[in-house]
Amino acid sequence: MPMSRAAVEDWPEDYIVVVPHAWRDDELWIDMQSETQERIGKSLREMYAELLQQPLSPSLERIAHQIEVGSETPPHAC
Repeated sequence: MPMSRAAVEDWPEDYIVVVPHAWRDDELWIDMQSETQERIGKSLREMYAELLQQPLSPSLERIAHQIEVGSETPPHAC
């Protein structure tokens, strides 16, 4: 792909673009990192939100119940 064409197009998210350090504008580089971190954060929040909607397995349900009951027991009763 010619450089002039590549410079005006957005790269798909799945591509890794290698930019020599000498070509990097520090502010541009910081913007790219921030944008990438925001995109990763959004993806993780969506993934965890979906995960929290899944039901627990019976064994995890039992463990969660034991933890809840244990946390309700006064410390001196242990």
